[in-house]
Amino acid sequence: MTTLTSPAPPGRRAVLALARIEALRLVRHPAPWLGIAASAWMLTTTNDGWATAEYQGYLAALTPLWLGIAVAVVGAGARGLVPLAEAAPVQETSRAVARLLGGGVLVLLAAAVVLAARIALGATGGLRLGDEPGRTEHAVYTLPELLQPVLLAAFAVALGLALVRVVRSRPAAWLLLLVLWFVVGAVYWAWSSRPATFLTPVQVQPFYVGVAPATADPNGFPDAWLLAAPNDYQDYWARLVVSPGVAGAHDLYLVGLTLLLAATTVPRRAPLRRWLAAAGLLGAGVGVVLQLALAP
Repeated sequence: MTTLTSPAPPGRRAVLALARIEALRLVRHPAPWLGIAASAWMLTTTNDGWATAEYQGYLAALTPLWLGIAVAVVGAGARGLVPLAEAAPVQETSRAVARLLGGGVLVLLAAAVVLAARIALGATGGLRLGDEPGRTEHAVYTLPELLQPVLLAAFAVALGLALVRVVRSRPAAWLLLLVLWFVVGAVYWAWSSRPATFLTPVQVQPFYVGVAPATADPNGFPDAWLLAAPNDYQDYWARLVVSPGVAGAHDLYLVGLTLLLAATTVPRRAPLRRWLAAAGLLGAGVGVVLQLALAP
């Protein structure tokens, strides 16, 4: 007895076909590849002059990649500004979903970059973190921290699509993206205070936890502590704490932000828009609460 399998609905087939077209366009766009090259250059020039420079700077060095991804998808979003006829075979909601799905190829590209960087980091033994006597040369990122740059790539896709829909101009969107990623990525240290570190998209760890005045003898601290010595910007000894729990909660917050941005790219009357917005608000809110609860 032969069992017949029903083909996928025409609407789904059309969305997947459009998503493949968008993905091919995005892969051929030069911006993400230029972003990878710029990130590689920044990785080789990261300053190691203070206790957390390498550990924090290596994450921030991926800012050009996220910018390149956002710039690339602006073109896809701009095509969605052209009004469709009511009799169009594929309506705008399906096209919006296809653009979001097509942007997934750049998220996979970012994941490949992060994986390659993690392998290279393991081969070189890790990063410097801390000051003597509480210092290591073999620090590596936890899994939630490694997920963050991949989720930031998804955030960049949704951001580029949403921003051009609001400003309705490619050059204006590119300029705003350059400013935004410079603010949250290139000057990441400006967001190190609480609660800003829980709300900014690019969260860098470790956390500085004050443990003693500058006059204290650091040799009396537990051997397992990583330390930041007093300097021109810090008049106390601090313990450096990497929290996978906070990093995981921040990942959830990023997922929420991404869903909220994705909702703005879908036509207002579409039920999908309401579902994305509700899920985004829930994810972002829970992520912030968990970060506050788990922070050292």
